[in-house]
Amino acid sequence: MHASFAIAGAVINFVGGLSYVRAILKGEATPNRVTWLLWAFVPLIAGAAQLRSGVGISTLVVMSVGLSPGCVVIASFVVHKGSWRLGPFDYVCGTCALAALALWAMTGDPVTAIVLSILGDAAAALPTVRKAWLAPETEDRPAYLLALIGMILGLLSVQEATFSAYAFNVYLLIVSGALVTILYWPRASSHTEPTI
Repeated sequence: MHASFAIAGAVINFVGGLSYVRAILKGEATPNRVTWLLWAFVPLIAGAAQLRSGVGISTLVVMSVGLSPGCVVIASFVVHKGSWRLGPFDYVCGTCALAALALWAMTGDPVTAIVLSILGDAAAALPTVRKAWLAPETEDRPAYLLALIGMILGLLSVQEATFSAYAFNVYLLIVSGALVTILYWPRASSHTEPTI
């Protein structure tokens, strides 16, 4: 049963990423490339740390979270749609991601890598969370809804009640839930892209 949840969660996450790619190709979404590039990189660190901790099949969901953002970044360059600005949040995220790799290499402690991956991924998410609030029409709502469903299935696939098994999955559920709430929150829409 855990394997079924993990496979379903991974597939749904990937389909959500493809939904965002479709929206980019149709000119309906404008990703923050820095966020999406880091969203491709950081979950792979967390997934590798989970593998090292012996987490099991639920790692598949975390790894899938890193795959689809890579496709989003590639699509944004294909159609020249997306912003590429480095700000304080991007530097914090990059630093956390590199620190996660360095500290994991030095200490061999996967928990350290997971904690730093969460911090790095959260910092990477902030520009997109802000953009989703200010200009929801530049985001693809179904992609985030599918990501939320994928993360729920990811949590159901966890076999052991350990920090390594749950931490990154719970974090991803929170971020996905926040973005879905922001994007589906009823409010007057803005028709200008934010400068972030």
